[in-house]
Amino acid sequence: MTGTYLRVNRNNKWENVEVEHLTDEERQCALGSKDLMPWLNLACKKLAEIEKLIDQLVEDGILLKNV
Repeated sequence: MTGTYLRVNRNNKWENVEVEHLTDEERQCALGSKDLMPWLNLACKKLAEIEKLIDQLVEDGILLKNV
């Protein structure tokens, strides 16, 4: 969804995995790296864009807001 990928080693094979699909352990390990900041910033920006879209869909009556 975010288009923000990190490389992780799963089953002795390197894979590109979107940040939101990392395991908790993979995410915790990656967050310890200063190199992650550009990807983390991109993920945050994408999530903010999605939040605006969802807010607009609620305003338009397409989605119901979970209260």
